[in-house]
Amino acid sequence: MKKRAIAVLCTGIVLLQLTGCSGFKSFFMLNADTTLEVSTSETEKTPVGAPDLSPKENDSQTTSSGESSSAATTRESASAPTTESETTSVVRPETTTAQTATTAADPSVPQPSTAGNATGLTSRGYTIREVDGITYVDGVMIVNKTYSIPSSYSPGDLTDECRAAFRELQDAAASEAGLSMYVVSGYRSYSTQDGLYNRYVARDGQAEADTYSARPGHSEHQTGLAIDVNSVTYAFADTAEGQWLAANAHRFGFIIRYPKGKQEITGYAYEPWHIRFVGKALAPLVYDSGLCLEEYFGITSVYA
Repeated sequence: MKKRAIAVLCTGIVLLQLTGCSGFKSFFMLNADTTLEVSTSETEKTPVGAPDLSPKENDSQTTSSGESSSAATTRESASAPTTESETTSVVRPETTTAQTATTAADPSVPQPSTAGNATGLTSRGYTIREVDGITYVDGVMIVNKTYSIPSSYSPGDLTDECRAAFRELQDAAASEAGLSMYVVSGYRSYSTQDGLYNRYVARDGQAEADTYSARPGHSEHQTGLAIDVNSVTYAFADTAEGQWLAANAHRFGFIIRYPKGKQEITGYAYEPWHIRFVGKALAPLVYDSGLCLEEYFGITSVYA
């Protein structure tokens, strides 16, 4: 085929010299298929329908650190180890030894920056990380008697994610059971909790107050992720609203934070009205396990 092309080219040059441009043009129009075939036969083509093996661009989603996921992927590929936020150590409730599994971050829960220091693992194999004085276990903010929150931490109200999830819960309770759910206590500042706690101490003594009220800096209400629903009384557990909440809160990302019979573990008496937003991925797992949050993660709740 190459020899034929060379012959055609030489003949065209001769015609150009003898007949001028018109003869040259006509000759190459008649032999267009030959010249096209020569050029394409030397070029490698990808068959139609063949899989595209070129690198794909990740969706550009912004992480909590402000870095796009495509940029993060490029950065991560340059270093061998992955961070705990990318490969999370997960142990299912029925497991007795740590098992490592890769899990996707729950989009309903804001993820902490990976800039904090990993301080170790819980007794159930979950990563503990401290970021700006706040403790996260497997990416979940933890505030209890063991783990405090800075006095300066102040979302100012319920977080957007928590508020949106509670609205879904309210709508479902109304449409499914004709029940009304509402917030009687949501976000509390450090100073508000300080005043409440000290009044309880003055009335009942510190030992008793510690069974039902958090010391300032140890209250989940300061996180903007905790809600007291409808009535802060033990009788709430026996109402239609209380029973519906206990059976359905997990569907919307909430757990009954201080379950019945878990006082020695959570550090607080049973509170059927107190729910904590942990995200729609985690809440059903905790609910199905029958464990409180401390048991599920393998952490303590004891004042130093």
